[in-house]
Amino acid sequence: MEKVETFQTPWELDRLRELYETLDAYCTLEIGAWYGGTLQCWLGMGRTVVVIDDEMRGAQEWDRWADRARCQLILLQGLSQNLSLIQKAQDLGPYHFIFIDGAHDYHSVKADWDNYRPMLAQDGVVAFHDIIPRPDYGVSQVWQEIKSQPGAKTIEIVQTVEPENETKHGIGVVWV
Repeated sequence: MEKVETFQTPWELDRLRELYETLDAYCTLEIGAWYGGTLQCWLGMGRTVVVIDDEMRGAQEWDRWADRARCQLILLQGLSQNLSLIQKAQDLGPYHFIFIDGAHDYHSVKADWDNYRPMLAQDGVVAFHDIIPRPDYGVSQVWQEIKSQPGAKTIEIVQTVEPENETKHGIGVVWV
């Protein structure tokens, strides 16, 4: 497969991919696929991958990737807070892994967490991209709320030494 741009640093994405490989992720949900860089990771290792994205910037290519990976890919176009998409996603679950990287404002991220977390299989995992505080991003606030819950099992994948011209964004992972 060709390399597709991601907004995760290579180091952070490699660590997330390593974690993903340890899971029995028969069914994966990705919210916000951009051009499909992270989707490539899940397709090679999952059996069913469901994508919710408002623009589907690379959908035709994604279908080819899924065919090559012998993976079922289901695309749901629209905003992740759309009630009919939430219902469709629920009907396709439960999910063993959910990657939340759609809209980054607090209310959208919180809604994605509240709406999709109940769709997890037992011992499911949710990962959030962009947990490092940034202006106009609410991911870090939602992440702080999640990891401060009593008994929360979380890890943070954050590159502490940045290569020149590389911005760290951070990935938060929670077992539910």
